[in-house]
Amino acid sequence: MSRSTAMAAVFVACVAAAIVAVAWPVKGMSSRDIGCSQVSGARGRQICQALSDSMEWTWMGHAIIAPGFRVTWDALRRVYCHAKVNAADIPLLEAMKQGSDWRLQDGADLLIRLIRSREGTAVEPESSIFNPANPQYPLKNGCAGD
Repeated sequence: MSRSTAMAAVFVACVAAAIVAVAWPVKGMSSRDIGCSQVSGARGRQICQALSDSMEWTWMGHAIIAPGFRVTWDALRRVYCHAKVNAADIPLLEAMKQGSDWRLQDGADLLIRLIRSREGTAVEPESSIFNPANPQYPLKNGCAGD
């Protein structure tokens, strides 16, 4: 093997290792465990488990280039509809926003925003996905089909 071929092989191996190191999911993101065992009350655990079960394997957002499980808009709609989440659950969701996993915190916050928009008590900008006038609104078709 020539010296230039060996150097090219080492370079390719280094680039491959760097890509794997950046793209490999963080330990917690490759799991659906979002800390539901730490959530108090049966209803809180039910909602948490629904969030956990509905998470989808996807690429993470803007600055994070890594695959993992997260709550998507479709997952949010499924949880809202299947678990029949409503305004009475807001105190439980507020407590979940203090959870140890950012995906639980995010899911709880998104559910609160969805509840408030559904009830007409939210003040969301026109461009917000939580504004019922937005064509991407998760509940634009209600819970039909869920």
